[in-house]
Amino acid sequence: MATVFLLIAIGLLVWAFANVLLVIFAGGLFAAFLTGLSGSVQRHLGLGEKTSYAVVVATVAAILGFGGYFLGSELATQFDALGPRMHQAWEKMLDEVYRYEWGRIVFSETNLRALLPEDNKWVERVTGAFSMTIGAIAGLLIAIFIGLYGAATPHVYRRGFLLLLPPEERPRTGAVLNAIGTTMRWWLIGTFARMSVVGLLVTFGLWLMDIPLALALGLIAFVLDFVPYFGPVLAFLPALLVGMTGGTSEVFSVLLLYLAVQSAENYVVTPLIDQYSVSLPPALTISAQVLLGAMLGALGVIFATPLTAIALVMVQTLRADEETLPAIATRPIPPLPDKNRPPAPT
Repeated sequence: MATVFLLIAIGLLVWAFANVLLVIFAGGLFAAFLTGLSGSVQRHLGLGEKTSYAVVVATVAAILGFGGYFLGSELATQFDALGPRMHQAWEKMLDEVYRYEWGRIVFSETNLRALLPEDNKWVERVTGAFSMTIGAIAGLLIAIFIGLYGAATPHVYRRGFLLLLPPEERPRTGAVLNAIGTTMRWWLIGTFARMSVVGLLVTFGLWLMDIPLALALGLIAFVLDFVPYFGPVLAFLPALLVGMTGGTSEVFSVLLLYLAVQSAENYVVTPLIDQYSVSLPPALTISAQVLLGAMLGALGVIFATPLTAIALVMVQTLRADEETLPAIATRPIPPLPDKNRPPAPT
């Protein structure tokens, strides 16, 4: 009975602090990403652990800095133009719908024009709403610093956590932590690679077809591809609306481009990445997105996939017997220093 009450209490605490825990989890994902890159640099270049970490952080900062310097102004201009252009496309689409009798009948009791603000500033309203929330800016900064400090000395936090457990529980818990860390590193590398391919293909495809705002739409496709299945659909909608302002030919061009990109992602890029990364059943991923989205909102949908991957790894590792534990399972914990023990001879 006491165990049941303990589990209920833990569940209530998790529910009450869900947003905080998701911010911490985001920081852990960022730390896993940096740790994976640092390990790769260390293996291939033969650098030390701290030197590899410094190289990775400096490289990421340089990429973001140069990208912001060379593309920031153009991106800001395109995002400023995106709202009015989408509003124009929405109005044009409604005019076409209301021209037909079936459109007037179906939407007779629905004011579709009210779905977008009248001042054409819906993009600024959305971004402003996010910027007004406490968790947006503060949560992002907290996650970044958790990731930076966690990736700088990951073994310290791992060892400290394991020392809180009884000695007999440490090997299996260490197996779980190692498996989770490996899974998250490969999943993040695979996800980032897939996002990059999608973003680049969409950007260059729209640019070659002379579709306006290609850079902004490509960035939207890159970011939203982090959320499987639902993200690509949401990324397609603004591109479709932008294409409507240019006529039927541009609409079909955008549709064919996004279908081609998604086909390449699903049948070429993802299978190649899944050879080295973690692969989740689609039905399980969508179910987790719906469930966590209903419970936790947008953050639940965003982090549903990595949380599901972690849950699967935990179940597989905890249920494994001693013979089938992964090779990465055991990482011995150094004993605590004894002040009365004489120093070891050098």
